[in-house]
Amino acid sequence: MPSPRILILGATGGLGCALRRHFAPEYEVTSWSRAELDFGRPDTVAATLAAHDFDVLLNAAGMTSPDACEVQPELAFLANAVVPQILAECCHERGVRMIHFSTDYVFSGTGRDLWFESDETAPINVYGRTKLAGEQAVLRAAPGALVARVSWLFGPDKPSHPDSMIQKALQTGDLSAVADKISVPTSHADICGWIEQLIVRHPTISGVLHLCNSGVASWHSWAEAALTIAARLEVPVKTSRVQPVELASLTQLRAPRPLLTVMSNSKLQNLLGGEIRHWHDALEEYLVQKYQPQ
Repeated sequence: MPSPRILILGATGGLGCALRRHFAPEYEVTSWSRAELDFGRPDTVAATLAAHDFDVLLNAAGMTSPDACEVQPELAFLANAVVPQILAECCHERGVRMIHFSTDYVFSGTGRDLWFESDETAPINVYGRTKLAGEQAVLRAAPGALVARVSWLFGPDKPSHPDSMIQKALQTGDLSAVADKISVPTSHADICGWIEQLIVRHPTISGVLHLCNSGVASWHSWAEAALTIAARLEVPVKTSRVQPVELASLTQLRAPRPLLTVMSNSKLQNLLGGEIRHWHDALEEYLVQKYQPQ
């Protein structure tokens, strides 16, 4: 069978960049940024899609800053719910596959230590509510679509928490990070590999699926792990120790954050038939590639 033609939305975001880089060598890939498909103008979306041929749509676009969503809820709803529904309707009508990326922020962060795909959702901020609305709209419009929930992404294309902590540690040894917010750091590179397997080996899988590495972390332990690895790689960080603080102390945040959103990846592991590596191993690989390129 010929390789599927892949359309990637959100081409300038970290995940979109990673998906484009992963698939481009072996697949016919088109990637669009907001310049090509403006989520602020939903009336143009269907016509734009209709002018392009593709077999799989990977929707990594949206409004992802919780604080920005809190300030601009109408725009967040357009980007995270209205446009995904239009995309899903177009894909369903054309008989093409849609994989839509969502978030661990659809969960409340209380009442469970581990969240499964079937667990009740109860988001506590505008970002989570609009992403949940997008999940529901996509699956109503295209029952064959796949909603891929991800958490705490990191990779080479956009600075993430470990990158910013290392940059700060190059300047000062006085660092702090939240210790009571817990989830699963997840590698862009690993997500790309999983998505390829789901496209090639599981063309009919639909519904909700958690895509995350194994293990758990806080922003604090994630930061200390990154700094420890960086020090071992002889990056001149001034410390590998980080002062733990509580999320409630970050009064500058506009949007409330869920405290505990560790997602189970057991369904993904069963589908792919192998262990899902620990986030620490994925982080180490990323930092080695960044600071000791071959």
